[in-house]
Amino acid sequence: MNNQLILVRQPSGLHTDAAGMLPLRLVQSSAGENSMGIRQQPQTFQRNDSCTPEQADACAKLLDDSRIGGLTVMAFRRGLRACEAQLERLAETRSLVALAGIGEDHRNITLVATCGRLHRSAKISLATEDIGVRAGNELNVYVSQDGADASAVSWAVLNCHDYTHVDILDALLKEKIEVLVVVSHNSATRLYWQYAIADVHRLYCYVVIVNIAEQGGSGVFAPIRRLRGDKNAQFGAGGQIFATKGPGEFVVDFQLDVGNLRQLRQKFAAEGFAALDKDNGGDAPMVPPENFMHTFDRLPAEPAMACTVREIPTEWRGEKFRVATAQLDHIGLSAYIANKYRIRDDAASAGFLVQLRNKLEALESKCRATAERDGGAALDLLVLPEVFVPRTFLPQLQLFSDRLGATVVAGIDYPDGDESTNANECVILRPAQKQEVYRKITRSQYDAQSHGGGRMPLNRGSELLRFVNDEKRGFGILVCYDFSHLDLMRKINLEKRKAPLDLVVVIAHNPFGDLYRSCCVADAHRFYQYVVMCNVSDYGGSGVFAPIRTPGARHVLAEAGKNFEGMSLIELDLAGLEEARRTEDDKLHGGKFMRKPGIFQRRLSSIRTGP
Repeated sequence: MNNQLILVRQPSGLHTDAAGMLPLRLVQSSAGENSMGIRQQPQTFQRNDSCTPEQADACAKLLDDSRIGGLTVMAFRRGLRACEAQLERLAETRSLVALAGIGEDHRNITLVATCGRLHRSAKISLATEDIGVRAGNELNVYVSQDGADASAVSWAVLNCHDYTHVDILDALLKEKIEVLVVVSHNSATRLYWQYAIADVHRLYCYVVIVNIAEQGGSGVFAPIRRLRGDKNAQFGAGGQIFATKGPGEFVVDFQLDVGNLRQLRQKFAAEGFAALDKDNGGDAPMVPPENFMHTFDRLPAEPAMACTVREIPTEWRGEKFRVATAQLDHIGLSAYIANKYRIRDDAASAGFLVQLRNKLEALESKCRATAERDGGAALDLLVLPEVFVPRTFLPQLQLFSDRLGATVVAGIDYPDGDESTNANECVILRPAQKQEVYRKITRSQYDAQSHGGGRMPLNRGSELLRFVNDEKRGFGILVCYDFSHLDLMRKINLEKRKAPLDLVVVIAHNPFGDLYRSCCVADAHRFYQYVVMCNVSDYGGSGVFAPIRTPGARHVLAEAGKNFEGMSLIELDLAGLEEARRTEDDKLHGGKFMRKPGIFQRRLSSIRTGP
């Protein structure tokens, strides 16, 4: 199968008005048959090109009612293929996107009418239901052709399973699109919402999802946390402007403030985190990744600092793999700043260390009792939050590792010395082996703060760490704001690898644990792996996430809310994950593990830019 993805830059017919607004109409309409819970029915009636005159007329009326000068996004419905000539005509004055289904050429087509043309974009990543369908390999991105038209909106369209494919998302990140449209015919609406919340942050754009009325789950998402400064006008983890949770037909009109998005991008690119203190139209924006932001010690916005990946040989048990996450109280931000993030120098740290020692003793007893009852190792992995453990405590953590035969991943305070030695680091302790240290590659708004709102220097890392066994199975580590970067997550998982790691550990000390939770759910499926996040108790969001679909639990094995202190002990089914990766996708339906994302169908590692 051709693994080359051809990215074609097409002229954009979308333009903002004088106020920077883009009119959007979202049409969630009935496909004509109930496909809920019936796997083969979607592809069956998407293949049926026939429609009644009444269906064609109803579709034609919807198209005629679309917004002149705006974007209309429509769900799949019968009659669309009979209206292709009408779509091409309407493309002169507006832009329309609609899922048309499977045609005589055996391709699953999305119709995109814009800038006077009708594009027939073939689905790139095929789902289990796409039986007999031929995959496409062209990704259209709609942009201003010469860059001279400041009102032209940069946007792209994905067809359902395309949205699971991290290689495609990485290509769109490089293009810095402003609006991403996803047309879907899928019951996985909750998962796609987690994708969207992760992507409005990492791609820093609007995300629009449309689904058929029988399935519901259409939505519009923005990189905004709170609207117009009103403390009661609160969004969820991502700016979920609109969403449908159940079956129903809707025609909803919005104004996407693309002008405000552009201003935010420009401010963050020029001023970094100082842009948070400026007037942002009354909205409280998400902080973008460094792809869109100038940080205190960087040149203007560009991808996260160039880095290499170092592989470290390690033991890796494949069955009854036990992980403990420690969401615990910290000593407080004022103490961190007062002691320049050298928390071993704070008077309060003595009591803190006594409590930590007691909690580790209790965890050790629990682990030994569990192993005696259920067999297996007492503990395989302990995870502690970012900038959490004083370096003076590391010998005791090493003894803990040696006694239980466990790996310990822990955020540690800043190194000895003056401000010139500042670094946000994570230590990896393994039984009877030398310690390894991962240095955070990115710099967040919370790193190396000083009194009065100033910033201390920070030495940043340039190397990602993978710990793998002889079979190349193992885990990787990211620290907090590193996890905001899709390109870093993709690099640690897939650079010079055939398959992602079994597990990625994310340690954090961040008030936006709910946002990172969505990233954990999205990545657990897109990379088909376990993701373990550990935050401090004030901020919450610690948990263990996986591509699972067991009754009563989807995506989440355990999670902890804000202001909850505790240690959770979770058993990961690494053998089951490995078996699911080897299993044909259609045989996973109804089992413990979800069906697989696009990278397990084929990698799209060679991207050629088309004309």
